[in-house]
Amino acid sequence: MIYGTMCYLHVNEKTLFLYRNRGETDIHQGFYVPPGGRLEQEKSVNCIIREFSEETGLTLINPRLRIIATFDNRNRILNGQLNPEDWRVYVYKSDAFSGEIKPENSKDKLVWVSDAELHNLRMYEGDKRLFRLLRKEGVFEVRLTYSGEKLKTFDVKKLIKK
Repeated sequence: MIYGTMCYLHVNEKTLFLYRNRGETDIHQGFYVPPGGRLEQEKSVNCIIREFSEETGLTLINPRLRIIATFDNRNRILNGQLNPEDWRVYVYKSDAFSGEIKPENSKDKLVWVSDAELHNLRMYEGDKRLFRLLRKEGVFEVRLTYSGEKLKTFDVKKLIKK
């Protein structure tokens, strides 16, 4: 199991996404993903602040843990590659930041996407569902399973009610 974080920065009805354009060997090539990354020897909130800053140049203000997502990837295909590594991802949401956008990788693009245009993005179905879940109050635990490239299950349990 690999542990990681990601954050949906949502400001003025727009969300910041990272468009991955690193080449055909990148399992996320051509997809829009929320910034984030691997958890090291740190708290998840410190990880998302660090990873978000590294990938975007921005400092998150008051990121809030909203979802603990377990990606069961035993049969998952990403960009034509079998990806058997399972991930547990701490999903944060923030509505404030400081700094100026400066992508870590010159091939990637950081894009503000309006809520109305979100359905047009090339995103993983699981990520789209996580984003929709953020519109609800509370903290959730989610288990996602894939078969090939298709999302097979999206099981949700509300952990904390607001």
